[in-house]
Amino acid sequence: MKNNILEIKNLSVGFNIELNNIENFFYALNSINLTFERNKIHALAGESGCGKSVLINTVLKLLPKNSLVKSGEILFNDVDILKLKDSEFRKIRGRKISLIPQDPFMSLNPLYTIQNQMLEVLSENSKENIEKIKWALNEVRIKNIDNVLKSYPHELSGGMKQRVIIAMSLVQNAELILADEPTTALDVSVSNSILNLLLDLKEKGKTIILITHDLSIVSNYCDTTSIMYLGDIVERADSAELFKNPMHPYTKALLNALPTIRGKRLENIKGQISPITDIINGCKFHKRCSNEMEICKEKKPSLLNYNCHQVSCWLYKDLT
Repeated sequence: MKNNILEIKNLSVGFNIELNNIENFFYALNSINLTFERNKIHALAGESGCGKSVLINTVLKLLPKNSLVKSGEILFNDVDILKLKDSEFRKIRGRKISLIPQDPFMSLNPLYTIQNQMLEVLSENSKENIEKIKWALNEVRIKNIDNVLKSYPHELSGGMKQRVIIAMSLVQNAELILADEPTTALDVSVSNSILNLLLDLKEKGKTIILITHDLSIVSNYCDTTSIMYLGDIVERADSAELFKNPMHPYTKALLNALPTIRGKRLENIKGQISPITDIINGCKFHKRCSNEMEICKEKKPSLLNYNCHQVSCWLYKDLT
């Protein structure tokens, strides 16, 4: 079996947006190249608006109508899913590739019980499937399973609803789980329990891509980290190496904004992320970067290998 479960090659995606009464095309992803190894937790990190969710929705083929995939391939188990018909991909989405959404309440129908919704995933109400559902709920550490199955979504806490969503992935035996900021609406203790569940899933042979803007989560739970900024991968490394030796100024700024030693003043990243409609020449981070050079304004750096990293920054143009 090939070691990489998902390979993204030269992927560029954009949107047709009306600006000043004229429809224009703006890129949200720019020639993305990423590989994801099996049985690991991979982080996609960066501020809101960097393109993380666009990338995940492209993998799920859930982009809005005004979007367009300009170029690239997305190979899932060596099959380019972008070339599959919708009827063919529906056999993969939810079954082989599943999503843990940011807001689980929006993914559960308030009019149906948890049992009915989980049976709908399996397409058949049978004793065997009921037992399979109970097994999945037990795997995500839900107690009083019979009561939960009879419950409606509004009767469950946010953490319980998120566990139900994860159980749906287990029921379908998905190989790849896309977790879109799954702890955003949860308190700290519940968040930790959900993240520990993701670790358990990895131990059971699942591959997880975790979207987050919280690098403190990444350091404790993820094997590899890709830092995104305005549709570009600006740095990629094993998580331990990235935290020990960050290279890109954006990565360093994100880490400096994390609370660490008590009493240490947190550093803000100057400015704010630009909207997709802004055209930026050169490195897209240069306007917010404390290491800005003239070349940064004129020419975009390539993503190149340096030591154990991939990094896109002119600071390293002389390294070999």
